[in-house]
Parts: sequence; C-alpha cells; structure tokens
Amino acid sequence: MPAARRSAAFDPISPDLDLDALVQQTPNFEYVTRISCDMIETQGQEIFEKLVLLHVIIGGKPLVIEGLHTRLDEWTFTSQWLQDNHGKKFEQVRNLSKQTNMTLSIGHYLNNMGKLTNQWNRHNYRDRDRQRLYLKDIDCPEVWHDKLKEVIPPSVFYLNDSTGDVGGPGFVDEPDPHASGLRKARGVARAGDLMSCLPPAMRADNLMCYIGHEGTYTPAHREMCASLGQNLMVETSGTVDLDGKSTKPGSSIWFMTESKDRHLVSEYWLSTLGHDIEIEAHFAQINAWKSAPFTTYIVDQRQGDFVLIPPLAPHQVWNRGTRTMKVAWNRTTVETLELALDEALPRARMVGRDEQYKNKAIIYFALDRYSSLLKHADHQRAQGPKIRQLQKDFRRLFSLYTRMLLAEALPHNPRDDKRIQYIPFDSNITCSFCRCNIFNRFLTCPTCIVPLENGEEDTYDICLDCYAMGRSCRCISGYRWVEQFKWHELTEKHERWRKQIIDFEGGLTDKSPRPLHMEREYMRKKPLALVCQEQLKLRPWQDPKKPPPSPKLSKDADESLVNVNGEVSVKKKKPQVIAKGNMRNHVTNYQEPIWKLSVCKCGRAYSYGNLWRAFDTAPLTVMEDPDWQCPHCLRICSCGKCRKLAGMHPYEPTGTVLGYDTRRVADPRSTESLVDFRQSNFEWVKKAGDDLPAGEETRRLSRRVDEAEAAKSQGAALDDNHYVDEGQDTPITNGHAESPPSSTAQTSPDDIPIDPLLGSLPPTAKPTTQAVNRRRAHGDEDRMHDGDDEAPPYRFVAPAALMLDQHQGPNQNQRHLGGGFTTDANGIVFQYPDPEDPDPTVPQYAPPQVEQRPRPSDGTEAGKKRRRSDVPQTDLPLDPNEANELYHRAQVKRTLQEARRNNRYTIAEAAMSGKSLSVKLQINKDKLARIISQSPTETAQPVRAKPSMAIVQSDYPSSSAKKPVPNPLKRARIEPDKDFSTKKSMSKKVKRPSLPKDHPEKIASKYMEISSASESEDAMDVEEAHTGKEEPRPRPLPAYLARKNDVGDNELPKELSSEPRSSRRSGGRTTLVEAAVNGRPSRNVGRAHNGSKADNEPLDETEANRRAKLRAMQWDQDDRSSESESSPRKTTSGASKQTPAARPSSRLQNGSSSAPSKVKVALTPGGGPRSIFSTGKKIRVVAAGADKRRSLGV
Repeated sequence: MPAARRSAAFDPISPDLDLDALVQQTPNFEYVTRISCDMIETQGQEIFEKLVLLHVIIGGKPLVIEGLHTRLDEWTFTSQWLQDNHGKKFEQVRNLSKQTNMTLSIGHYLNNMGKLTNQWNRHNYRDRDRQRLYLKDIDCPEVWHDKLKEVIPPSVFYLNDSTGDVGGPGFVDEPDPHASGLRKARGVARAGDLMSCLPPAMRADNLMCYIGHEGTYTPAHREMCASLGQNLMVETSGTVDLDGKSTKPGSSIWFMTESKDRHLVSEYWLSTLGHDIEIEAHFAQINAWKSAPFTTYIVDQRQGDFVLIPPLAPHQVWNRGTRTMKVAWNRTTVETLELALDEALPRARMVGRDEQYKNKAIIYFALDRYSSLLKHADHQRAQGPKIRQLQKDFRRLFSLYTRMLLAEALPHNPRDDKRIQYIPFDSNITCSFCRCNIFNRFLTCPTCIVPLENGEEDTYDICLDCYAMGRSCRCISGYRWVEQFKWHELTEKHERWRKQIIDFEGGLTDKSPRPLHMEREYMRKKPLALVCQEQLKLRPWQDPKKPPPSPKLSKDADESLVNVNGEVSVKKKKPQVIAKGNMRNHVTNYQEPIWKLSVCKCGRAYSYGNLWRAFDTAPLTVMEDPDWQCPHCLRICSCGKCRKLAGMHPYEPTGTVLGYDTRRVADPRSTESLVDFRQSNFEWVKKAGDDLPAGEETRRLSRRVDEAEAAKSQGAALDDNHYVDEGQDTPITNGHAESPPSSTAQTSPDDIPIDPLLGSLPPTAKPTTQAVNRRRAHGDEDRMHDGDDEAPPYRFVAPAALMLDQHQGPNQNQRHLGGGFTTDANGIVFQYPDPEDPDPTVPQYAPPQVEQRPRPSDGTEAGKKRRRSDVPQTDLPLDPNEANELYHRAQVKRTLQEARRNNRYTIAEAAMSGKSLSVKLQINKDKLARIISQSPTETAQPVRAKPSMAIVQSDYPSSSAKKPVPNPLKRARIEPDKDFSTKKSMSKKVKRPSLPKDHPEKIASKYMEISSASESEDAMDVEEAHTGKEEPRPRPLPAYLARKNDVGDNELPKELSSEPRSSRRSGGRTTLVEAAVNGRPSRNVGRAHNGSKADNEPLDETEANRRAKLRAMQWDQDDRSSESESSPRKTTSGASKQTPAARPSSRLQNGSSSAPSKVKVALTPGGGPRSIFSTGKKIRVVAAGADKRRSLGV
C-alpha cells in the first residue's frame, strides 16, 4: 500500500529565494515564453488564436501574456474594492498547515494578510505550526467578470460561444444592449469554450478567484478533465499599501511542465517521489524539480501576467509577498475532449475525482448547436475559413459521439428494452463510486436504497466503467438498467448528423462516417454495456444486511510450526479437492471463485488483481476481448513456476502503481469485488529487478523518457484536421515575406509573428541528461554542440555520484534527519510514513534540509554557472553503481545490527528480504489471561499541549461566539394572597389542628419558575416544588423586570436581595406578582432607583383595559367550565382549586422530588407587565401604572 513506501516530504520555499539565480544555475530550468498584449492587437486575433492552438494546445507548452494590468480598471481590481463590496461575505478558507477549512469573512481575511505574511522569515519558514490560510475557489464578482470580458481576448475568455468576427459570414442582427435598435452580431464560427453549448443550468461555474499570502501554495496537479487553464494576476501588494502600512511585494512562482512530458512526470512522481499526481496532495521540493529528468518551466507571475496552461500538463504554484489576487477559469475544446475521454476521465475514475465538466453531455449539446449553425450558414450560402473550421470540429465531435453510443449499445431485445427504466436527463446523476457524471445508461441497485429526511431516496447508481472494474455495492449483482435518453432518439440524431457531414464534404467517400450498425460490426471487441450484462449474470447476489462471507482460500503447501523450545517442524498438508464453482489461480495456486478469475482457452485462470498489478492489464481489457490469451500462452508469465521455463520472457511492469484507498471518497455502501486497487505493484517490480536505490534511473522511468522524446521529435504542426488557414497571399514568417504555402503545407511555431523578438532568438532547448547519455552510448556526442564549438558538451553524471564527496565514505550518500525524515543524494527530503496512518496523503513537513556544498567558481563565465556535465569524470571516486551498491550494503548491515540489539533480527531480515513465515506458538491459557489482565507498570505522561500559533481566528458568528445556553429556571417563592385568590370563600372557617414543624405538608411551599429563555410576553412558567432548607442566596430578577431594566432604568439591581423576608416587609404584604401588576418594584426586591419619571409613567389605560377585558372573559369561561367538573383536589400545602391557566400540579409528597408540572400565568403584552386574577363573577382588572382600580362586570 502507499503508506508502506517512502514518500517525499513537504519542504517550503524560503522567503529569500533568488529565483533568477536558481534558474541560471539549474540546467533543466527555463523561463516560460512571454509575449506582450500589445502584439495581439498589432498582429490580430486570428494570429493569436493560431499561436494558442499551435504552442499551447498542440505543442503542449505554457505561454504568458504580460502587460494586461495597464488595461484593467485600477479602482475595481483592488483589495480595497473587494473589501468594500464583498467584505462581509463569508467564505471557506483553506488552512494548508492542518488541511482543514475555516470560515472567514473576506474583509477579515484581507485585514490580517499582513500579519500572516510577517510571521515568516528565513529562519522559521519550515515551521509546521504556523498558519497558511489560502482563500481559494471563491466566486468571481460579477463586476470583475464584465470588465475582464472587455480586456481578455474573446477566444480565450470564459464561456465564449463564438470566435467569429463581427459581421462575419453567416451573421444575424441582434438587439443592441446599449442603445435602441439592432447591431451586427458575430459570424458563424466555433466556440472558444464548448461549455457554453450546455444549457445554463448544466454548466460548471469555474470562474474563480484566488487570494493568498506568503507561504500559501497549490500542490502539483493537472487541470480538470484535460481542460485549458487560464490564470490572470489582477492585483498584488507593493511596498506600501493604500492605508500607509508597509507590505512585501507580491508574486507567484509557477513550476510548469509540457503536455508531452505528462507520462514521464507522472512516473517520476510515483516511482521517485512516492506520490500520485492525480490526488493533488503533494507540493514538490525545489530539489525534486532540479533532479527531474524533464524540463521545468518557471514563471514569476506579476501583476498583469496572463498564464495559459496546456492540457494535462502538471504544474504547481507558490505565492510570495503580502497579497496576490488571481482570477482563473478553464476552457473546453475539441482537443481537450479527446484527451478527456482517452486519459483524463479513466485516471480520475481510478482515484474517485469529481467530473464537474460533464464531457459527454458537452459533446452531445455541442453537436446539436453546431448542426444548427451549419444549417444556418448553408441557408445563407456563407463560406469562409471560420465555417470550414466549424465543419472540421463538427466531424471530430461526431467521432466522439459514435464512441459513446458504441460503448452503451446492447443487443436488440424487445424484452430487455421494456425492462430498462427511463429517467429524463438533467445532468445531475453521478456514479456513487467514482463520482463521474453519467450521460445515458447506468445500473442501479433496487436493494440499497436509503430514505432521506426530506422524503427523497438515496439510490445507489454505478456507471458501466466502474461495474466492469468490479466496483459495486455489497449486493454485487441484481442491478437494473436505467437510461436517460430514449435509444432511438440518440440513434436518429446520429444518422441525421452523419448525413449532414456527407453533404458538406461533397458526397459519400471512403472516409465518410459509416452508419452505427456498420460501426458495430467493424468492432473487434465487445461493447462496454454487453460486458456489464454478462457480468451481471456471472456475479452472485449477496444480501447486504448479512455480514460478507469470509474468504476461504486454501493452498496446498507445507506449514511450518515452532514449538516452545524454538524447534521448527514441518507439517505436511494434504492436497485439497477443488470446491464446486472454484478454480485455482495460476499465480498464487489458491482456490478462488470462477467469477473472480479470467479463464483462458488453455484452462489456466488468472485473477484480475494479478493481471492488473503484474501485467498492466485492466479487467475491462480482458472482458471485452473475445479471443483473450493468458500471459502463459503469450510466453510472458512472470510467476515463480513460469520464470524457470525455457522460452519464457517474464513481463516487466511498465509503470508504478501506488494504489489508492477510494473508501474515503466513494459511497459507504461500496466495495471492490474483483481487484483491490489499494494494493501496489512493488512486489512485481522487485521481482523484475527494477527497484533500484534512490538516485538511480529505473527502467520504468527510462521508458517514459524515450516516449517523451519520441513525441517531441514529431514537433508541433497544424494539419488540415486541426486548423484551416486564412489563405493569405503573402503570409509573414519571422518578419519576412514568403511565397504562399500550399494547401497541404504544415505550420510550425516559427511561422507565427506574434512577437518579432521570438523569431530572432536562437533555440534554447536543452537536452535532458538521459537523452545525452543515450546519444553518447551510440557515439553521437559530437551532435550535441549545436554548432557552438566553445560550448561544453552535455555529459551525463548520475545524481548519486555528483553528491558523493571524495573524502567521505559512500554511506554518507543519505542523511538521516530524525523524526522519520531522510535526505537523499539530490537533497530531496523523504519521509517514511506510518503504515497505520489512515490518511497518508496529508502533506507533512520536513525539518531543515542539509545544505549542499557551494559550487566552485573559477571567475570565468563557465564557472559562474556550473552544470552537472562540467564535473570531470576522473574526479569521481567511485562508479555511481558501485557507490550505490556499497551504500546499500552498509545500510542493510547497520539496520540488522540495530535490530539484533532490539531482539528483532528475524523480523527485520524477513522484511528486508521479502520473506514470510507462519509461526504457531503454544501458550498456556491461564498465563495468557494473567498477562492480559496486568496493567502497564509505567503510566503515560500527560502530553503538554503546544501553545497555539494561530494568528487569525474565524469571525463567523456561529463559530466565534458560544452557543446561547438556556438560562436555568429560577424559582421565586409565592405566598397566597387572599385578595386575588381564585379559591371560593368558605361560609364557615374551620380551624385545622396545628401541624408539627417537621411535617411534610408544612415544609412544602409554592414557587414560581422564572426564566428569560422560556418566558414569553404573554406567559411565564410556574411550578410547585418541594425544597428542603437552603441558605438564602441572591436571585436574579424576573425576565419582565430585566427587560424593563434594559430599556431605561440602568440602576435597577441585577439580583434579588438576600435579606430574610421578615426584614423586607413594610406594611402590607407585597408579592412579586403584585409588584408586576402595579408596574413598580415591590419592597422585597431591594430597589435601587434613580427616580426617573419614565419608569413610573402610566400607560394608556384604554388599550390596557381593552386587552385585560378580553383576557378576563377567557379566564371566566375557563372558571365556569372548571366548576362543572369534579371537585378540586387539594395540594399538600392546602391550596384549593386553581384556575385552569394557573393550577400547578402537586406530585411531591413526603419530601420526594419529581419533575414539576408547569402551568402558565398570562401577562398581557405592552409597555409594562399586567396581570388578571378572577374573583368569581366579577373580574378585577389591574393595569400597570394605573392609580386606581376599576371593576368590570362580565
């Protein structure tokens, strides 16, 4: 698995890096080609489109257009404008140090960028605890979009729907948005971004902004779905900000590659650095780029620099200075769609990366739109290069559409057609495993359906590619077919578009597209849908509710047993009978189910996992080939038995497979039944002898170097399939007039006069060290001078030999830095992660790397820039291979010695040699139980938490402020009031016998429950509870008094007095409820008032009495209904019947405590508190602030 393999660590870039010196001193570093934005207007848009197509798309090299900041609005594209207009908007900011997200407002982030930048210096830039906050992938403001549309060339702008000229062939008048009337629209031409052909609801919003400070970065990655990347630096910090604060100049360093090196870069990442570039989780060190076997293009992006990124070209970005603000977007063209279907989508499917651009849907809707444009042009009899280019793109899109239909074609069967479920296409159905967008047909599981809270159902849908790979839910089989388009509709459009191509090509020829049924007959392999249909019949259905059956693997081999004394004995095993439905795996000799094996005509069976890791053969490749032959029949089997056979040429893996755990991104219901893609192919690489020490080039890497050189040797040229020339009479080439080219002539990069300086520069391409080494081996060393006799020849020296000093032993080739980090001969810092680490993709930080010896300088120009080839071969103390061999032996010896001291010699030796041994030890059960029950002798020391070095905290209200905790219920003692009691007066007073002091009925009291959280304007909770003897303590004010205090009276007390009740009484008894009724605090509140008139001012009696009368009528009705019921029950405190709205529950007896029952006492809304108490047939209304009381008859 990838966690068991060493991987390169994250090593930040120093703030004091001298980029110019780095490029000058590194042989494989080059600056990216730059052109001025003024040259685009000088040469014209047509020449610029030709340059982008030739240099970026076909040539695969990056390009920078500089000077666009002079055309941008200097007041809009600023941090101040962004803060004023969008400062309060909250976004998710990526904390790169902890690989987590935090919520910040844009304004809060912009205000703290200076602090985040000033924390870094050349001494602490490797500190792992400091914050690296990157505001990335935020929506671009609409104002910025509109202003950028006026500056950026239309052909490379976001969602461009036409590259035609205004008033060109086939144009139609359109409404003028700035004035009344019509204006000339653009002519018929292809779209600059095919995403514009989708309906607006299906488009992916990828116009994003990126704001970063010193130390933020984007890991090495490719653009999604092989699209073209555009990145414009709109604003950077200078030396002084607008508010007068000193800042550091902002810029971004780009490490870029070209598209033709993509396979080489990917293999270098896998085999040397130990990372998968498809996961986008590793930022490569500068030393890793230095020792890479390919050319690295460097961009120092400043304000106004517009970077064009080629498709599938890996690159990474490092931000410098206080502030960098960039706007980026992606474009989809016919060329990128071809790369997406062939390479990008299969790679993304392996790692479970989202497909947000809906490539197959783009093909379908682009064909529909182009068909309408061509019909319109044909109706107007419009002709021109733009229309001919549109026809060529239409033909290429039609070929991709044919591939899509052939993959989903099923044998015609009326019964099967009726069983296929139909769902209208809305572009929102994705695969539950790989998360790719599904265009038409897919499989769904009728068993694994999870109901959601909103009433919808979460179905398990799987794409056909994943199911062919063995990915599915735990049911494995029993799926149903679903389609989003009627099959006859897709085939009818295919035939209609095929005839349209034949018409504008001048008739039926040998190169004309064939009908769909003929294309199916010419296929030499099974369609993908047919493969899935066959696998549905082979694979068994399993109940997902039951635990999966444990695999019963048996192997006819001897078993080694070790007794207590350490003596080894061999136990012979009897050969087992092959169970029904199983076969023996030819490689492992285990019995496995037949549906998990690929059976050849010769009778040998190979598991799909062995074919994938040992022979680079995917399961679909085997299933779709009706005449598949096993590796033994092809004489390339690399198993242990076949290696010894004569005439056998064991297959050697052509690439590195790290493995990837997709369980973190796939649906939790998912499983892999055929191939465990988490496993790597390192064991097969070791058997092939290609697992060389660090610093040496493996055969896998050399093979990728040869492929890249072969692709570059073809050059970048425009043929009739890519571009239609304008047919100029005297085209300009390198500033000189030449004869018109023929119709079949090809265009090279030198034919584009976009910048006169480019034509006068000499070639600066530098061959790689691997290419030079191979040429020297063939005696072609003299060809590498490029006509310059004074230039030193390129000589290859192994990186391991370069770093080996004459006065030190070979074991110094690798330095151990502690903490699991080491550095190799090239200065690359590696880490050895824990195999039990659940997330090995999280980037780690390396300690300071070992400084390399300074380069010698003899004062000459050659001494200032020293290359690897400048080191004489005679100065090397040892041969590179011999030095590495000696170092490897010394390392093995040192490791075994350390393991012997720790009593781990046997385990270490077996692990280093790749051996395994099954050992069974006999231990007494009682002794084992005694050992397990013993507690550890040493207690773990408490880990001291490191002080937080966070500079910026989230300002989001829900995360920064604590959640409001409901106030605990405060109980205020209530005493019975005869004047306002709802108890009916007794005709005769019966004297009750006195009760002892400790009687429960005497101890019980009534309490009113007051809570500001649970109390409303119209009611407050009341409970009757039993309490013991408690010491008096201050109590908070009721909620209604607290609100009164908040309005105007700032000197009212916050708590009730803690004095005894007897000392607080003066005259008649005044309760809390009565004080609320009278609108003034009672004497037992301990009032401290400043005598303000506003608090004692009476309210409007008319409105207050009107509301009180309505509530009194309701209360009286409740009293009458309660009188008709049974006799009231008495509480333990002797209280009689209460009104329905204020009758507490008496569930407390004998001092026992239970949950109180809450009833409500109504309070009328208004400026002050009021209360109403029923006294029989008449209602006495008491209004707050009133000086007198009035009786109202009901």
